[in-house]
Amino acid sequence: MKRGSFAAGFLTCLLLAGVTTTAYAAGIMAERSTHRIFVDGREVQMEAYRIKGNNYVKLRDIGEQVGFNVCWDSNTKCVQVESKKPYTGEAPVTSAEAKPVEQPAQTDVAAAKQDIIDRTNALRCENGVAVLRVNDKLMQAAQVRADEIAASGVYSHARPDGRKSNTVTDSKYTGENIHSISELYLEQQRKTLSEAVVNLWSNSKSHADNMTSSRYGEIGVGLARGINQNGLDCWYCVQVFLLDGCEVTWVDTPASK
Repeated sequence: MKRGSFAAGFLTCLLLAGVTTTAYAAGIMAERSTHRIFVDGREVQMEAYRIKGNNYVKLRDIGEQVGFNVCWDSNTKCVQVESKKPYTGEAPVTSAEAKPVEQPAQTDVAAAKQDIIDRTNALRCENGVAVLRVNDKLMQAAQVRADEIAASGVYSHARPDGRKSNTVTDSKYTGENIHSISELYLEQQRKTLSEAVVNLWSNSKSHADNMTSSRYGEIGVGLARGINQNGLDCWYCVQVFLLDGCEVTWVDTPASK
């Protein structure tokens, strides 16, 4: 339900269920109501009173259920309603009171790459497949692919100049997984980069097939920070696989549009 239509929807969703308490103040009779209250079809619990046939609830309770902030500002001695902010019940911090913003910990890229390899090999073990060996050339190739995607914005298995992804090495016997993960997603899911990307790849058949294929014997992983199509800070993640028994002797430089 849109916030603008809440009042009308709120009143029409009240169903009479009886009266339990009566109070008097300045000649006004207020009756404790047990009307059922629904928000977007979901029943919620809010304390309500009936006065002269109308139902009254606390604005703070409405804000908490619908999703806007209501708070008491001790400086201005008034109630503040912040329609574009989620409910916290706390007054906004003024610039004078503002605390330094804690910067998020920088991702340890080397550790994240190794964790992606370890999680991939754990998945292979679960499927009865031999683990992948880390190949330095493939690590370089995967990083080239991650860097060129981040720099060009061309999020595709085709390289920014139109060539196929396997032209990043001198071997045609490679496979590739790519993924873009926003830092906002990681924050919301409370997951590490390596945990999130392997989980997402695992839930996609084509990506999972690459990770668990017995044809592949070696792996490389690349990670690069960039901006996604929605303008959010993100990580571009790349896995490059090599068919067992094949060899890579040369790695290309990042391509551009």
